[in-house]
Amino acid sequence: MRANGYQPALDGVRGAAILLVLGQHAPTRPLIDGFVGVTVFFCLSGYLITTLLLRELQTGTIDVRAFYRRRAARLYPALVTVAVATVAVLLVGRHDLSVGQVLAPAGAAATYTTSVFDWAGHPFATQDYFNYTWTLSVEEQFYLLWPFALLWGYRRSPRLFAALTISLIGITATLDLVLGLTQEILFDQHEYVGTDTNALPILVGSLLAVVVHNGWLPRATGHLASFAMVAVALLPVLAHRNDTNHTSLVIVAGTVLTLVLLTGVVMQPSSTVGVLLASAPLRWLGERAYSIYLWNVLARIAILNLFGHSALGDVAWIALFVVLAEASFRFVERPLRARFSRRSGAHGRLLHTTTQAAPDIGRA
Repeated sequence: MRANGYQPALDGVRGAAILLVLGQHAPTRPLIDGFVGVTVFFCLSGYLITTLLLRELQTGTIDVRAFYRRRAARLYPALVTVAVATVAVLLVGRHDLSVGQVLAPAGAAATYTTSVFDWAGHPFATQDYFNYTWTLSVEEQFYLLWPFALLWGYRRSPRLFAALTISLIGITATLDLVLGLTQEILFDQHEYVGTDTNALPILVGSLLAVVVHNGWLPRATGHLASFAMVAVALLPVLAHRNDTNHTSLVIVAGTVLTLVLLTGVVMQPSSTVGVLLASAPLRWLGERAYSIYLWNVLARIAILNLFGHSALGDVAWIALFVVLAEASFRFVERPLRARFSRRSGAHGRLLHTTTQAAPDIGRA
């Protein structure tokens, strides 16, 4: 079975993921482990980006420069806009911070290295203002290498490459399980923001893309797809738990649920779960997920200063980030994406579905 064309339900998966993230970021924080939404984003990202690259390989090679240009055009305009706004807010409102303390995390966000500083135990003084960009860092570090891995390995032997990917999945899953089951500390930055620990969902999504692209899905997978609605129901249950001491276990559980969900959407797009995720509200959220992800943290900090951790704060926060995200989507993201899509021809439509919204998941 080969996936072809635009699948609206995949935008809905992204919409469901951003709802999980927002549940953790809301002033009243109803979802303690809402960072599982990041795992959903990562797995979906692996599937979409790898599908795009595999289709390009059908032409003989991957234009790596064009790939990086597409990602820069997709990610940088909105990121730079939010970063500039955040720097301005900090310079005006946080006199306890030096100019260097404000500009350093902005530079890390722009170079996709926030996760490296967090992982090394050197978080920035600005904390939540830029901390959420660690997810963007993890993704871009992965995709810095992935196109070359496909060029080197997949083009030689798709089956051997799939076997190698399975081996890498086994290694990262083992690492996550060992860290999650043996650590006796309150919180481990490595578990939470490590590129190696968070590679699991990206690799699983990428493997699914390879399997679907080559038509290797066995009939038994249809039974797995039938549990997609169960996976949708269990994701918020997982997000509601408090596993702060074992974040890598949440990554493993979230990856399994997302794999079941994506398999159901890809194999049975007209199923109940496919129709649900393809609904207009979830697609609307999914299309704007990247902007929402970027703006909701700054909006949250502003609202907390005004209303604190209250239901009124939740309402005001939603109103504020929706306005900011919609403006960003309409006047920054969409115009530049459309301009680039005209240049990239046939890849434009698929690019529309490959939002690299790395959801934050700042622990805030």
